[in-house]
Amino acid sequence: MQIKNYIDATKLAFAVIAILALRANALMASTDAKIEFKNKQLSAYTDYQSREAGDILWLARILYSESKVREEQIIVAWVVRNRIDSAYRGAKSYEDVALSPAQFSGLWPSDTQYKLNISRSYSTKGDKAWDQALAIAQAVYFAPEAWRPISETVRHFYSPVAVLRDPHWAEGKKPSLVLRNEEGAVRFAFYDSVR
Repeated sequence: MQIKNYIDATKLAFAVIAILALRANALMASTDAKIEFKNKQLSAYTDYQSREAGDILWLARILYSESKVREEQIIVAWVVRNRIDSAYRGAKSYEDVALSPAQFSGLWPSDTQYKLNISRSYSTKGDKAWDQALAIAQAVYFAPEAWRPISETVRHFYSPVAVLRDPHWAEGKKPSLVLRNEEGAVRFAFYDSVR
């Protein structure tokens, strides 16, 4: 009878040790992930040649070229991040998204502001709208998934005040989100699950 108790106690001790080992492993993995995330954040702010800094810069260029209004830039930033997170059109970087043909009007080679928008860097020279675009790009780039204000499948938008006609992909579709100006005019319409 005592031998069975020792065997049961050994099994219980082994189970407890295994559980503690798994928890410690998960905790270490979590800590490693946090350290890696902090290192990426640090490199984005200290090494302008890092991938993170480059991604943030391209995201800011998109935001700046599309709007100078804070709330509009925030939603546009999440649309762009959605494209990255879903590898839309094979995008692997924010530069891929920014330079995808016929996507962001201020980044088209035919746009009068193209060269200026493409050349923007971390040097802001007191341009408040550019400072804002950089800050929003950094915030959205590092934001946790739980902060996503729109569905991850919202990857399209356009500004009715900036185009002569609605894009073909919006025909017959209802926007999932509309941003209006003070007069009530639609400034941006965002669409879910456009193919």
